Amino acid sequence: MSTVAIPASVIVVDVGTVDPRERHSMVFDTFAGLATGQALELVSDHNPEPILEEFVAELPDRFWWRSEKGPHDLWRVLIVKPETALD
Repeated sequence: MSTVAIPASVIVVDVGTVDPRERHSMVFDTFAGLATGQALELVSDHNPEPILEEFVAELPDRFWWRSEKGPHDLWRVLIVKPETALD
């Protein structure tokens, strides 16, 4: 994936506080509500790979993703809605 500028304002979505059946739709609904150039930070207590796979399938080249596993197995994922489609 290409690199993009990290937005100054990021919406944080902690899916650890959400019913597991509602997590994916919450992330996608939040992302859909972003303006281009905005981002959300997904906080999860498990590897968010399934959500990445869903983004790749549904929104190819229309998002930028950076994830890292931190202390206590807490994942933080920055998902940016770029101004233009990515290559």
